[in-house]
Amino acid sequence: MKSVKGFLGSDVRMDGNLETNDSLRIDATFVGNVSSSQSVVVGKLGRVMGEIKAPVIEVDGRVEGNLKAGKLVVVLGNGRIKGNIYTPVGGLKMRLGGEFKGKFFMDFTK
Repeated sequence: MKSVKGFLGSDVRMDGNLETNDSLRIDATFVGNVSSSQSVVVGKLGRVMGEIKAPVIEVDGRVEGNLKAGKLVVVLGNGRIKGNIYTPVGGLKMRLGGEFKGKFFMDFTK
């Protein structure tokens, strides 16, 4: 994964929609939709309530909303997802301890 260029720290609460052409790490509470043309990382302290769309999505925090990845979704040990996941075939990695409640679709097209 490329280096992160955008960062929302744990002391931030933000409402709205966020679009970026760079990679983004969220350790904040974010209510709204997130879109990146690179990658989105929801850190251990992060919480997103909304849809996340990016080629690569990594979750080690909490997400309540759909994840739409063009390549890969990685759910780490502290990751908690409540929503649907859309990836291409082979585009989901779950680590021991990660939780996912929703539907998984492997036929996502851009």
